[in-house]
Amino acid sequence: MRFFLYVSVLLMILPLVFMRPFFGLCVYYVVSLLQPKFLCWRGDFQDAVLVGVPLVVGAIAIGVRRLQVTPKVDQATGKVRSVIERLARNPIFEPTWQIALFVLLILYIAITRLLVPYPLEHTSFQFRNLCKVLLVTALLTGLVCDARRFRILFCVIALSAAFWAIKGGLKVVLIGPHQVYGRTYDNNFFALVSVMALPLVFYFGLTVRHARWRTLFLVMSALICLGIIGSHSRAGFVAFGAVLVCMAWSSRYRLRAMFAICLMAGLAIATSWQDIADRMDSIIRYREDRSATARFYTWDVAEKLFMQSPLIGVGFNNFEIAKARIFGGTKAAHNIYLQNLSELGALGHPLWLAIILGTMLGLFGFMRRARRLPEDMRWAYYCSRGLLLALMAFCIHGTFHNEEYLELMFALVGLSIALRVVTRREILHRRWYALAGVSTPGKMEGPRTTSPRIRATPHPGDLFDRPRSLGALLRKNRLGSVSPESPMI
Repeated sequence: MRFFLYVSVLLMILPLVFMRPFFGLCVYYVVSLLQPKFLCWRGDFQDAVLVGVPLVVGAIAIGVRRLQVTPKVDQATGKVRSVIERLARNPIFEPTWQIALFVLLILYIAITRLLVPYPLEHTSFQFRNLCKVLLVTALLTGLVCDARRFRILFCVIALSAAFWAIKGGLKVVLIGPHQVYGRTYDNNFFALVSVMALPLVFYFGLTVRHARWRTLFLVMSALICLGIIGSHSRAGFVAFGAVLVCMAWSSRYRLRAMFAICLMAGLAIATSWQDIADRMDSIIRYREDRSATARFYTWDVAEKLFMQSPLIGVGFNNFEIAKARIFGGTKAAHNIYLQNLSELGALGHPLWLAIILGTMLGLFGFMRRARRLPEDMRWAYYCSRGLLLALMAFCIHGTFHNEEYLELMFALVGLSIALRVVTRREILHRRWYALAGVSTPGKMEGPRTTSPRIRATPHPGDLFDRPRSLGALLRKNRLGSVSPESPMI
């Protein structure tokens, strides 16, 4: 019955997915990250494909329109006399270096799959899935064209990724300590997604205006913490501890944050002390643990496979089959860096690594500059901090577990691109409003077109809408400095 209702709802909203691509993007990430099909006990149902096909077709055929503000300059004085608002179709993706690396990575994997001596059938499904993930991520950068859409999608992705952790944490509160697995029986994967979702949910809650909603997000963050502790994942414990320390240390109210962490630790010890002690003991005495020693062995195997083919590697997703053919056994490397290096080689691994580390460096610089944004744009600062800590959790957890092509990670990369674009665009729009002497957007002098024809050649005013350095815009606009820890709006 559940499955019938679920399929019926999906079929009913498919026309909206096609006609409203941004709505379809939100539905896709709910289906792909939350995966409601596991609530219906049908894990083999291809619901992501059912939603993804009309989403891609609708995004290419229809796209989204955004408000474009262009200044009207007085030719005699050279000053902005008024501004013009018009609806313009946004590009289906933003031309950034991450998108270029996506294309290069796909081309490299497609070529090297033909050069390695392993069957293509073994990796065909994974390769198609990677192409789908990167295509949707690229569309995300174009469909999320303003601040309102960004905040909506950020919340959808955060709650979709955190759903199973919130559910597991609530069960821990209601029925007592027990191991939490999430939607699958892989506790390491569950811990990875949950730790990545924790800073997203927490920092989005800080951007909410109403105190009741902020309290709800804080409660959900606490439940996520309980779910992570209940996963009994050692890699999850390490990433969880690093994220909590960074969240507390980067806060202005460090003492309060440290007190909250101590309170959470005390609650966890009171409810699950024996389980936590066993896992911590296995971390300290890792040389006596069979699982840990097996990881050291697979790391050594990954290094040997890389040395056998250092340039192009053994091929995309061929680590296990190569290990079974040469060394025996099909165990994964349990390290995203070593496994990706052995699979893609010295030529392809830097492409994958640059996507992650380059995005993190960009977010760090953006976060430092976003501290000077006005109070009503403080959401950009908090969202950048949440994205950065989520990617940091992915990098730490990936040292002990394999999910190098995790869809949530690529979604965060897409959100980081959209965050920079919509923030710069918002600053530019405010600049034109200020120069024209208009305080309230929407009350403009000059013409407004509600359904314009999209011109093939760019309008001269479009040149003003090109994204520039956020720091340069802040200096030129003199938006002032704002403390990110001041009271919420």
